[in-house]
Amino acid sequence: MAPLATVFVITMRAIAGPENSQPDGRDYDLLVFARADTEAEAERVAFQGLGQLGWIDPQALRSGEITDPDAVPDDLLASFARALEDGCAVIVYDEP
Repeated sequence: MAPLATVFVITMRAIAGPENSQPDGRDYDLLVFARADTEAEAERVAFQGLGQLGWIDPQALRSGEITDPDAVPDDLLASFARALEDGCAVIVYDEP
């Protein structure tokens, strides 16, 4: 049996750049779920994912591994599942 994929959650801050879906040039706080084997790899996945979505100047503020998927709050389960499937999921907080 193959080991389950590991997902990390990373609190980040980035600017909505010109290629972003809301290119207002403002700073936003983000919660990024990234599938990876290590914390360093998860941060790399998160930076890459944000770049593809048009976020610029991203900063990783803190990160941690999700060791108990059953403890993920209901409102974050869809993002957790998306990260497992696609490698990365981003939650943008409404207020920058």
